[in-house]
Amino acid sequence: MSKYIIIEGTDNVGKDTQQDLIIKKLSDTVFHKLHYSSLPFKDASGYYDKEKHATYSTELYESMFLLMMKSKLGHKVGDIDINLIFNRAHLGETVYSPLYRGYSGDYVFNIEKKYTKALREELYLITLVNDPHTILKRDDGKSFYGNEEEVKAEVDGFRRAHRLSTIKNKLLVNVGTMNADEVSNIIIDFLNNQNTITGENKQLNLFK
Repeated sequence: MSKYIIIEGTDNVGKDTQQDLIIKKLSDTVFHKLHYSSLPFKDASGYYDKEKHATYSTELYESMFLLMMKSKLGHKVGDIDINLIFNRAHLGETVYSPLYRGYSGDYVFNIEKKYTKALREELYLITLVNDPHTILKRDDGKSFYGNEEEVKAEVDGFRRAHRLSTIKNKLLVNVGTMNADEVSNIIIDFLNNQNTITGENKQLNLFK
């Protein structure tokens, strides 16, 4: 069965590292690495073209889910599984657009809802968070935020996005003082769980 893994979170929480550790530790599974970064729709003064950004992002994330669906539906017995791992994806739009671009990115939840039922076995969401002070100390100067209050707003935004996501298999990790391997062990245990449409008998008979 294919795996489609989305890793979300603010800058400087270890997304790149965890993406690589997943590939290293699940080496029997060949992944295509995808990295969604900021779109280049700013004018000369640094202001976003909101309409262009929103229109482009809508098509981008719609086609992202279609890529997964076409991979799933086109798979035949005996075919090699196509596995995708995304470093950032659609949920960042719900965080960064209201904070820095002046419009709501919650439309991505409507896109997501169209596909999560069909992808409920294959699709995983991993959201990494940390306390704002630690994130700010690790800043490399390339992030949107400029102070601890803005970092907190981003962390709160990703917690909210994770909570509202309809992806069935999801894991929120508060990195805290854990090292990369400790975080990775939590993630690998989560990914190794068997996800099936129907529950086990003990679950199905729970209310009888």
